[in-house]
Amino acid sequence: PRLLAARLATDMATTEFWFHAFVTLYETLIGLASGAILGGISGFLLARHRLLDIALEPYLAALYSLPRVALAPLFILWFGIGLMSKVMLAVSIVYFIMLYSVYSGVRNVDADLLDSIRTMGGSDRYLTRHIVLPSCVPFIFSGLRISLGMALIGTVVGEMIASQKGLGRLISISSGGFDTTGLFSIFVVLAGMAMGLGAIMKTIERRLQRWQEAPIV
Repeated sequence: PRLLAARLATDMATTEFWFHAFVTLYETLIGLASGAILGGISGFLLARHRLLDIALEPYLAALYSLPRVALAPLFILWFGIGLMSKVMLAVSIVYFIMLYSVYSGVRNVDADLLDSIRTMGGSDRYLTRHIVLPSCVPFIFSGLRISLGMALIGTVVGEMIASQKGLGRLISISSGGFDTTGLFSIFVVLAGMAMGLGAIMKTIERRLQRWQEAPIV
């Protein structure tokens, strides 16, 4: 612990270390946001259109079973060693997590409630905006919390395989030199990064779910 604290103090005093940390954070956030949007839209469409769900479900299950991290060399071959390969690796992981999370959220909306509002003249647009989407918030953030860690893992793995910058690159250098103290210092920074993003996400979730805590008058 003493050596680790000293190493962290030394690393954090350099602009180079913060540059690598910012690159990893930037790639992770882009991959998380892109994968969440694409997966959320796909999950919503599958849940709302039964025929589409039946037609695509076997193929999605097959793609979901593929080890995306093991496919990292293929992403690097397709998209190069720059930003895009790490982002696409994170997207490929987050996409399926959010797809199934949103799908479960939409499918779990109370069908009797939806039918009751339809009989009172509620349109599909009204149902989606005021019933379906608010009911999916817990499922969405549950998927986001899982996706956050997985996106970070995907980004770091991509940086370890082929990159000139990012914390994954520093991990490769430290492991190649058997620098265990350097490795643990990077792990601490990654853990702190995940905790900070998780805290921000939890705050946003609480604000979006205030309507569930409102007293019934």
